[in-house]
Amino acid sequence: MKAQRLSVGLLATVLATAGAAGGEVPFRSHAPMRPLPTAVQRPLDKGVHYFVDPAKGDDRNDGARSSPWKSIQRGVKELKPGDTLVLRGGVYYEHVTIAVAGTEAKPITIRSHPGELPILDGGLREFFDNPAAAWEPCPDGAPGEFRSTRTYPDLGGIVLGNFGDSLIPLHGYRSLADLRSRNEYWPAKRGDPMYCGPGLWYDAKTGRIHIRLAHTTLPILGDDNYRGETDPRKLPLMIGRPQPVLTIERARFVRVHDLVVRGSSGPTVVIAEAASIELDGVTIFGGARALAVRDTSRLKLVNCALRGIASPWSSRGHHKYRGVPAYLLMIRGQCPDGEIAYCELTDSHDGPFIGPARRLRFHRNFVDNFNDDGIYLTAMGVGGDVHVYQNVLSRCLHIFAYYGTFKPGAGTHVYRNLIDMRRPVYYGWPSGPNDPQYQGKDRRPSFPAAGWLCGDHGSPIWEPLHFYHNTVISQSQGESRGYYAAGWGGHTAGSPRRVFNNIFVQADGVPGLNFTALSVDDDFQSDGNFFWGLRDGPAHRGDFFAAFRKTAKFSQSKKRYPPGWGANDLFADPKFVRLDGDWRKPFDPRLQRTSLAIDAGVPLPVTWPDPLRKLDAGLPDIGAFPAGTQPLRVGVRGRLSFGESENVK
Repeated sequence: MKAQRLSVGLLATVLATAGAAGGEVPFRSHAPMRPLPTAVQRPLDKGVHYFVDPAKGDDRNDGARSSPWKSIQRGVKELKPGDTLVLRGGVYYEHVTIAVAGTEAKPITIRSHPGELPILDGGLREFFDNPAAAWEPCPDGAPGEFRSTRTYPDLGGIVLGNFGDSLIPLHGYRSLADLRSRNEYWPAKRGDPMYCGPGLWYDAKTGRIHIRLAHTTLPILGDDNYRGETDPRKLPLMIGRPQPVLTIERARFVRVHDLVVRGSSGPTVVIAEAASIELDGVTIFGGARALAVRDTSRLKLVNCALRGIASPWSSRGHHKYRGVPAYLLMIRGQCPDGEIAYCELTDSHDGPFIGPARRLRFHRNFVDNFNDDGIYLTAMGVGGDVHVYQNVLSRCLHIFAYYGTFKPGAGTHVYRNLIDMRRPVYYGWPSGPNDPQYQGKDRRPSFPAAGWLCGDHGSPIWEPLHFYHNTVISQSQGESRGYYAAGWGGHTAGSPRRVFNNIFVQADGVPGLNFTALSVDDDFQSDGNFFWGLRDGPAHRGDFFAAFRKTAKFSQSKKRYPPGWGANDLFADPKFVRLDGDWRKPFDPRLQRTSLAIDAGVPLPVTWPDPLRKLDAGLPDIGAFPAGTQPLRVGVRGRLSFGESENVK
């Protein structure tokens, strides 16, 4: 069966109008970045069912199908082990706290009605329901600037929100001068103002929200420029409050299925001091966090979509210096035995911070579009035994990041992932109309910027790492990042590192063989890896590894790894079924039958987990996909397929 293709027009109708008749709808803001949520047909289980309906309910009712409650919070109060709270389609404007306990045999379930889409919204509903009355022109503002007709004294600092039709994020401005600026380029002086695209600014003195939806005009952005409606009175907008919209606290054996949660400038969903919590089919539109988890054991996220605050026209600099440097998912404290699977974690400043977890299984996920760091493997305490496997990871400044690890735990296993860094990241920003490619410190273009496999933030040590059977495709690494194995040959002092049977391909240049950051005293082992350059590889003559294998460092490395670092490495065309340096073109990263990567890997210990080991006859095939394997399906309900002639965005 082909990977599912979702009609964003129909889904926007469902989400924005909460159950209105479907059909193609023009987006007055901007086309959605991702498929928007849609109702699913999950059958109702047997047992006791209560019902909630935001349109027809009344909290004085008894919760029966014919007499539903109006609010989710009213229904939660009545739930006992084994009960199910069924949410009819519509928008619930409330903040919900779940602090109930089921049992392993009788969990408590909060879920959508089959075929209907409930939306839990903690935001200010007047901007969505009646925008014409919610805004007025700002008398002393910039052209196109409006302010709220009401005052809001309790919104705290930066206000965040989204367009109501497309759910594209609005920029949360720190400075009114930036909101009002006509300059879209990065200023020469740090304090000078710049416009970061459609967004909001909160005046703490008056309590009013200011908004400006002026178009962006940078030629280099192309279709990523904002060209939509500029009058907020003509658009439904979702504007958040600082409080969490959904809090699951001190709960046990609770399941939340097929729900949309939105409307916070802070963390949208908080799970704290809980156990055995399952989120299945939940879409979370994040504020400063989409999901914050603390001291929670046995958390399961499956088929969930976590969307962040990055719009098509925003960059790392916009968020870090002119807005909110948000994390999409933050795990802190004691969080053992969790699972995150078939999820989509996308579009923010920083991605999932999972290092503090213990015994976490992170698999079949789609991680994409973080203009700073992607997956944090930092423990910030004692974590470890984190397994990251069979994911598709792409478009991050750093795919993997470390920060502040002082006491390593049980380590991380990263295996059978497709890591595709060809699509550039909006890192820096043009500094003027004659500077279409802003030059970074190392003289390589940083807008757009090629991402890197790994990097740290000054950590004294890293979590121990086993990195094996991955396929890594990068645009280029640059001289300063040209370490062996796309970066794993550097920054490793003080922690064990095992790098085996991976494919490293660069679109520009050839992979680096720089071991200068490594000491022979470092606990580093690497072998059976495959290297190639799409553009420059065919022109290479001679033995790619000859110079290094004549060095004293190679001889000394045999003390740590008897064959020597990279003794069985290969430099050749891996012969993928289809791959092009242009990320826009379809690709299939599986191996052709004539690939030299087949039966060329180094045998690995059976204690290293590998879901495809039984499918890999003979010696190990190098890379993430043994010859003849099926395409890798990731994301919500496996809707994204990687390894076919076509690829879904």
